[in-house]
Amino acid sequence: MSSPSSALSSQTANFVQLDLFLDSRTVVLANDVIHALLARDAARASVVLERLRTEEPRHHLLDTLDGLRRALEEWPFPSATAAETGQTIQRLENEMHPLADSAFGENASNFMLPFWRDLAQAPGAHVYDAALPQAYRAALYLRCGDPEAAAAAAQAIERDEDNVDALHWLAVARYRIEGLQACRMPLMRLALLAPQRIPGTLEEIDEPLLNRDWHAFQVACHWLDPESEELGSWFPAWYLVEHPGTAIEFGSPVTLAETVPVQAMKAIARLVKLERGGYSPALVSARNRLRELDPNLFDFYMARRNVSHR
Repeated sequence: MSSPSSALSSQTANFVQLDLFLDSRTVVLANDVIHALLARDAARASVVLERLRTEEPRHHLLDTLDGLRRALEEWPFPSATAAETGQTIQRLENEMHPLADSAFGENASNFMLPFWRDLAQAPGAHVYDAALPQAYRAALYLRCGDPEAAAAAAQAIERDEDNVDALHWLAVARYRIEGLQACRMPLMRLALLAPQRIPGTLEEIDEPLLNRDWHAFQVACHWLDPESEELGSWFPAWYLVEHPGTAIEFGSPVTLAETVPVQAMKAIARLVKLERGGYSPALVSARNRLRELDPNLFDFYMARRNVSHR
């Protein structure tokens, strides 16, 4: 005959096993809801969610999963115009993505990608509105991981070489498609047209070599105001001095305003070409032109050339 203590131990073990069974059951149900949501099957998610609510009405993910289920049932949100698309973007960012983070963790972005793609293909995303650039399909294609479509959409904008949004999207898209060399032209042109956009564009590209160059530029050009929105306009000129062997196209020069940074960039581009022919009167004249434009940049240029010719 078993003792009372052994019987109690046996009952306790049974209760533990029962608790484990119940726990595993709710875990399975929660995972089933998650799998249905990832498959964008709102009907299946709704059925399993009700089972989970019955089994464990205080489950910590109930409200989160129900919020995602409701959003999936309501999808697509209004997106016939750029304004509606902008409002839908806010809902995706402020409502759905936080819920997805809670439910899916590191898989949240995978869950969100199809929504961004749907939105990129919606009517409201096909007309560029300078007041709502985030609602244009180029930006949305970047968000859903399709840089080829993003680049094509950016180039579809009228006078894309003079449109700072298009240049930003092209720089990011071309980097993701082909790498650093492909993104230099739109990036450098963007620096000349909208220098205040460069820090954000570099952050989105997130190329270690470019980040290193941006930091080196700020250190080397210590005479420039690091807080100025115009700082980035000097980056192309510095880049040509630092990387004279790198071929960079700046797009159509006709539409670039003749600011001092633009003139300095052109002067250094000419100097780089003249240097290949050796010392000459033309080279001396071009150096004098750079000195007139900006003595500090000229001193930096000469210092770098003296180092490279030692």
